[in-house]
Amino acid sequence: MHAKSQLGEAVKQHRAPHRGAEMNDMSQPTSQPPASTPTSAAESLGHELFSTFIDVGVALCQSLRLRDLLVTMMRRVQDTLDAEACSVMLLDESGQTLRWEVALGEQAHPLQTLTVPLGQGVSGRVAASGTSERIEIAETDAAWTAKYDAVTGFRTRAILCVPIRTRNEILGVIQVLNRRTGSFTETDQELLEAIASIGGVAIENARLYETLERRVEERTAELTAAMAELREAQGQLVQSEKMAALGNLVAGVAHEINTPLGAIASNTDLLGRAIAKLQHGLEAPGSRDAAQRYLERASRVIEVSREACQRISAVVKSLRNFSRLDESAHKPADLHEGLESTLTLIRHLIKDRVTVHREYGSIPLVPCHPNQLNQVFLNLLVNAAQSIEGNGEITIRTGLVAAGDMVSVEVHDTGTGIAPEHLGKIFDPGFTTKGVGVGTGLGLSISYRIVSAHQGRIEVDSAPGRGTSFRVLLPVQ
Repeated sequence: MHAKSQLGEAVKQHRAPHRGAEMNDMSQPTSQPPASTPTSAAESLGHELFSTFIDVGVALCQSLRLRDLLVTMMRRVQDTLDAEACSVMLLDESGQTLRWEVALGEQAHPLQTLTVPLGQGVSGRVAASGTSERIEIAETDAAWTAKYDAVTGFRTRAILCVPIRTRNEILGVIQVLNRRTGSFTETDQELLEAIASIGGVAIENARLYETLERRVEERTAELTAAMAELREAQGQLVQSEKMAALGNLVAGVAHEINTPLGAIASNTDLLGRAIAKLQHGLEAPGSRDAAQRYLERASRVIEVSREACQRISAVVKSLRNFSRLDESAHKPADLHEGLESTLTLIRHLIKDRVTVHREYGSIPLVPCHPNQLNQVFLNLLVNAAQSIEGNGEITIRTGLVAAGDMVSVEVHDTGTGIAPEHLGKIFDPGFTTKGVGVGTGLGLSISYRIVSAHQGRIEVDSAPGRGTSFRVLLPVQ
């Protein structure tokens, strides 16, 4: 409203000369209505000024980027006042120095590297006093200095400089140089002051926006770094749990390897003695039958050793499949192979007491990280084996769900089951119903995270006395 009243007053002042001119020319004959032309011209000027003011206000509201906003404001000012050059200068954080933010006009670009101390020069004086100045001949003003013209090669003749303020605080100044048509008028000054008033609000809003945007960027960077650290920590946690699981299996795996190794060592000794006797028998007359018996024994020993080597190879392959250090990438994988490798690793936990039933359906290769899913299968099968007290059964079922877009892997045991009050906690990190020193309480939590990362889910159904079923659902694509 203040800017509008200023424009109205400017229009009134602009009308006065026209009224005087009309009275001086009344004695002159004229074919035009004596009173309508000046009034229409004044009204037209008023509408034009007010329209310019509205246009500038709308333009300034269309951007929250300070640089874009200032460029828009200066272009409107230059066009409206028909100026050769114009610029906007803002005070720095100390409030003691003006800096050119935008400068329009021929060879004006070097100004953006310069500064003006508060109180020096015309712009510094306006920023210090908060009072607009209109100087018709720049060279006659004591505060004017030619050093800026020397830098740009521009010749300053006339200056119109107004302060930019908001809430009684000076933000900077708008400076317009050399009107192409005539001199700067009081109407020009009041229009520029009105533009500066809405410009001050727009500048303050743009600064608040940029501050907020900078804080958001900083916060986003902090959160991104925190997420990266969290992912790294989760990766380390998964690896630690895998190593803990392998550590728990070490004794059983060592037994699975040592037993066939012992057989191989014993058979090697037997084979050596058999060959020695065979050589001795071949040297003695009539010993063909004895030599044949030794050969048959050696053949049986070799067969046992071959089976022992196969057992060792299977254990080593299972360990490799579980760790998959050479296949950590995302790739199509055979889930049945992963299940069989895991069963080999836990053989010492289930042999002679737990019967495993395999109900494998026809399923396609599943795109996944095989090493991660093997860890899920290990956690589920170890939990199933440990939940069975004495003899029991584990059933593994695989197949496609009804829609055909997901693969199901179910592990059911005939163990003790899970109490209802614990079902809601089993995927919480650190939660365990096992005794002290048994497990880390992270197996199911990590399994849940791994399956979720594969865009799948884990379902559980359990009750005390009827066992537990874990169902892993994984997308085919």
